Amino acid sequence: MSLNLYSKTLKDLLMQLPTRTKRVSFTLPASLHPLTEKYFSIFWAGAFLSSIGFWIQAVGEGWLVLQLTNSALLLGLVTFAATLPNVVLSLFGGAIADRVNRRYLLIITQSVYLSSALTIGILTTLHLIQVWMIILIALINGTFSSVGFPAWQTFISELVSPGELKQGIALNSMQFNLSRVIGPAIGGISVGVLGVAGSYYLNALSYVAILIPLLVMRPALRMHTSAERQSIWQGVREGLSYVRKLPSLQLALVLQFVIVFLVFPYATLLPIFANNIFHIGAQGLGLLNSAAGIGALCGSVLVVLRSQRMEYGPRALIILGIVGGSACAAFAMAHSLQLALLLLLVVGACAVMASTITNTTVQTMVPEEMRGRVLSLWVLSSAGIGPFGNLVAGWVAQYVGAPITLMLSGGLCAIIALIVLCWRMQLKPRMVENSIDSCKAVSAK
Repeated sequence: MSLNLYSKTLKDLLMQLPTRTKRVSFTLPASLHPLTEKYFSIFWAGAFLSSIGFWIQAVGEGWLVLQLTNSALLLGLVTFAATLPNVVLSLFGGAIADRVNRRYLLIITQSVYLSSALTIGILTTLHLIQVWMIILIALINGTFSSVGFPAWQTFISELVSPGELKQGIALNSMQFNLSRVIGPAIGGISVGVLGVAGSYYLNALSYVAILIPLLVMRPALRMHTSAERQSIWQGVREGLSYVRKLPSLQLALVLQFVIVFLVFPYATLLPIFANNIFHIGAQGLGLLNSAAGIGALCGSVLVVLRSQRMEYGPRALIILGIVGGSACAAFAMAHSLQLALLLLLVVGACAVMASTITNTTVQTMVPEEMRGRVLSLWVLSSAGIGPFGNLVAGWVAQYVGAPITLMLSGGLCAIIALIVLCWRMQLKPRMVENSIDSCKAVSAK
């Protein structure tokens, strides 16, 4: 009798299980809600695959230049060549991004990147590749990036609602840094299995993943802005005038420049550490890049999860400058590979958090119709003038070695951030006193 009762009870529970399961609903947290937007989700997925290809090529290209020249200076020069056009053209690129359909701009720029990767791959396969060809292609890509980069960043605002812009920017940063974990590892393997040319072919194929979404999506058309009725020169002047009115935005851009100039060159010098310091080869270079990528991913995930509550502005950048600069200097002095990998996690996290916070600070403080022009100043500081640090680091490393170079640059970044912190701490009491004096004056009247 008890056995029959047990069987009947078990049968009833099994019959009820599917019904109860249907009642369970899963809701994405607010920080991930932009992924429920149709166009943003397909753009995000395509960008993720394309970013993986970018990092695959980055590993192959660094290894190719080192094999051709064994020169730290030329290694830095290739990276510098890709960013040099941003020094001259980024302000105009931002003005163009505010005038022209950003989706069309992205289709053009991504097509150019695909063609350039394919060209270098073919030249490498035919054993015709020379360093000057790599530098020339880097200059061409950099020229188109001066328009494509501000267009890419501001295009996010066309795919998400204004209230979810912070989450959208943070998620875009997350996909790029998630690719940094996967891409370099694949890049290290592809160099060994497919050769350096295979890295370029894989990157060329990856651009198809972002071109298809850009071709099929139809986001809402932007309203006509004053920038479309101005000349490009007038648009640039208007953007600069707007930034002059916001001291906190100016300080954030300066701090971002310091971090990019003094800390970011670690990535350019990683092939030197892999080949001459730790003696771990191409696969080891992929491991070092992946460690920095995991740190960057952790930093970007933290920004995503706290995108609605995180503080944006100079204070956060000061902290990141101190921590990131100190970690960079410590990495340069590390003699253990395990310790070096741990420190690269910290450096990668600080680097991406600084970049994302500055990007978000700019876009949330600036109206949509002027966003491309003001954001171009961020591009100028982080992808234009800032990468001069790669060239300087490569030149200094040629004479004193990569470890001493990074130790000096990382330490200098931390010192500058500390100086700014002390300056702001002294400035605040004065601001309070001035505010009290103003209130007393008003009361006396």
